[in-house]
Amino acid sequence: METVTLSSKGQLVIPKGVRDDAHITAGSRLEVQYVDGEIRLRPLPDQKESSLEAVAGCLFKPDRKPLNDAQTQAAIRAKLKARNAP
Repeated sequence: METVTLSSKGQLVIPKGVRDDAHITAGSRLEVQYVDGEIRLRPLPDQKESSLEAVAGCLFKPDRKPLNDAQTQAAIRAKLKARNAP
């Protein structure tokens, strides 16, 4: 077990061996939780942010006819059922 010291600014250094084992690099995002008297750090998966301009219109298809609310709900249910099927 390694020991770290909290700085006056509330910062700490995660030891290199732990960073290597957890595949944490500079800029990695971590979730921080306080649970049952423990402070837990969990690496979050890398997520690339997209701009609105980059994704605007990505679903547009000229031949697609608009769906009514009932058709939209049915399509959503079908996709969820297929995704959650064993």
